[in-house]
Amino acid sequence: MKTYIPLKKISQAFIAVGISTIVIFLVNFFFTREKIYERKSTFNVGQISNQTIVAPFNFYIYEDPEVLKNKQTKAEERVLSKYQLSDDVTFDVQSHINEFYNLLDKTFVRDSLNSDRVLSFHQDGYDFSEQELNFLENKDAREQLSEFLLVQVESILGVGILKDEPTSEKISLIEGNTEKVVSVNELFTKKTALNYILNQRTPRFSSDEWKNIIDKTLNKILQPNIIFDKEATDVAKKRASESVPQVLGEVLKNELIVQEHQKITGDILRKLNALEQAEQKRIATEHPGRQVFSHIAEFIYIFLVLSLFIILSYFMYPEILITFSFFRTFLLFTACNALMLILITNLTSWSVYVLPFGLPIILLAFLINVPAAIIFGFVNYFLVTGLLDWKIIPATIICLSGLSAVLPLENPRSRRDFYNAAFYMLIFFIGLVFIFGAIQHTKILEILNDVKWGVLGVLISLVGSMTLLAPIEQRLPVITNIHLLELGDFSNPLLKSLTEVASGTYHHCIIVGNLAEAAAKAIGANPILSRVGSYYHDIGKSKNPEYFIENTNEENSMHDQLTPHQSAQVVKKHVEDGVKLARDQHIPKAIVDIIQQHHGTSQISFFLNEALEKAEKIDEKDFHYNGPKPQSKEAAIVMIADIVESTTKSLDEPTVEEIENTVKKSIKRLIDTDQLSESGISLKELKTLQQSMIPILLGIYQKRIAYPE
Repeated sequence: MKTYIPLKKISQAFIAVGISTIVIFLVNFFFTREKIYERKSTFNVGQISNQTIVAPFNFYIYEDPEVLKNKQTKAEERVLSKYQLSDDVTFDVQSHINEFYNLLDKTFVRDSLNSDRVLSFHQDGYDFSEQELNFLENKDAREQLSEFLLVQVESILGVGILKDEPTSEKISLIEGNTEKVVSVNELFTKKTALNYILNQRTPRFSSDEWKNIIDKTLNKILQPNIIFDKEATDVAKKRASESVPQVLGEVLKNELIVQEHQKITGDILRKLNALEQAEQKRIATEHPGRQVFSHIAEFIYIFLVLSLFIILSYFMYPEILITFSFFRTFLLFTACNALMLILITNLTSWSVYVLPFGLPIILLAFLINVPAAIIFGFVNYFLVTGLLDWKIIPATIICLSGLSAVLPLENPRSRRDFYNAAFYMLIFFIGLVFIFGAIQHTKILEILNDVKWGVLGVLISLVGSMTLLAPIEQRLPVITNIHLLELGDFSNPLLKSLTEVASGTYHHCIIVGNLAEAAAKAIGANPILSRVGSYYHDIGKSKNPEYFIENTNEENSMHDQLTPHQSAQVVKKHVEDGVKLARDQHIPKAIVDIIQQHHGTSQISFFLNEALEKAEKIDEKDFHYNGPKPQSKEAAIVMIADIVESTTKSLDEPTVEEIENTVKKSIKRLIDTDQLSESGISLKELKTLQQSMIPILLGIYQKRIAYPE
């Protein structure tokens, strides 16, 4: 029977598709608006032309954008860095020398202690010792020192001192209105300038003390006077870049471009590209409406492609539309996939094969199922093709290799399945690249380069899917088989507690789990969810295990001390307690629902009959579970398995016929009391799961041979 999908859900889906379309269209338009005139033809060098093409008007042949960019970069690299020779620095340094001389005169004119003089010079930045100051007491020596420094500094600054040593061997030096190319080796740095001056000392200043005085003085006052001019350098680089010719030539009207059956050369291909660019520009300027129409058509195309999600889901997997968070996930994955593709093709020099198309495929196979992942891959193939400028081959390679990830993921159960999916993707990608490469006579080095990028894309898909699975699972109403298997480990605190305080309930849950798993397999429900849900369905009994018969003996029942009404409330409470325990331990919603729904709104008939026999005044609602009724096939299966296990266990001498009749009666009673009507399970499926449970029950109650002592 076709699943009913409310009109409101379909309307929400179309609204979400519209929003996603706007986002993808605007981002694509923003990044590709500058490339609007790029080539759309499929001509290639070496191809044989199937038509004769003549220039319909005059047009220019422009350099290929990548080639032009490389030439401009090289032109900028050839520009020498610009430096200014500053006269102000020379004046400042000379002024500092005169100030230093005046400071010396003032200091030695005063009749002060040596210690005071040392401190005074230290405060002015000159780290002279007392012994060095003694050399400066002589006025004649001070005058000669000052004259020596002025001469040497003027000589050094005339050549020039660099502030930072350039990376190139030559620079362009600007002095006033003149500019000249200078070798860096001809100029000084502060260190080499100091060494040069120290080597020029006269005999009067040949001692080590004078060397230290000159060194300390120049370290304080000497400054670089060749300063890097970033603004002038940037202007020069811009001019060099703009000077690179963009026009390679001109094609005149009626000039032959290529003849039919002629092989296309590089020169012919440039002319064909230029013709197409010129035609696009003429359309944009002379017929701007065509460009607007083109964008409208592009928007409609994206909307129609994304609308395929609604159409395919409606006919193939309606749960995607019913559970709207699933549909939002589809659109989110699609938008992220499209945005990554747009960024890769427009902002990087990477190959499109690095796109991790397999990442959402793997995640959807784990989170929902393989049909959902195939729907995603099919729809995104058309979207990727459009975003790749209708390049069918790379789009086919990307999408087919990504879709191959579903091959080992029909029933994913462990982390190893991630690696299996990546392996299939890699094999398919390499195979497709070599197949299409052979068809197009692609060079082996180009094929290997594509393989390199594809391997990187597969690795991103593998690592990304393993990393994102858990966080996405927490935000969706799903539970993966991997998580279920982890929850099915009896070292889990809830299950461990059940084995310790309610061993009878624990064994009951194990048998229910086996029955539920077999039934789920038989009707195509989730067998792992059914089994693990069975393990947890009675965890609430660990609160008061002694009130449940499987944990006690019939001779001494705790219910003997209670009224039927009180007993019914205790029994009902195990569902409420189980839900609370599960939520406290952050057990996923799918299992919490099974705990809450495994009794539905069924009657607690034993204690109701007992109350009626005692003629107690009762409200029959108190002797019914609070529900709700099972809302999924898995919850219904656990309910059936729970009742079947309990009723067959009460048989004194279970035979094949008795077991079969008991199972049929249990299921019929659930149907008659309307407990299965909301689960989506059909009568045909009930008959199938009934047959699947009987072999397991026969195996449990099969009598064994009595061995002689």
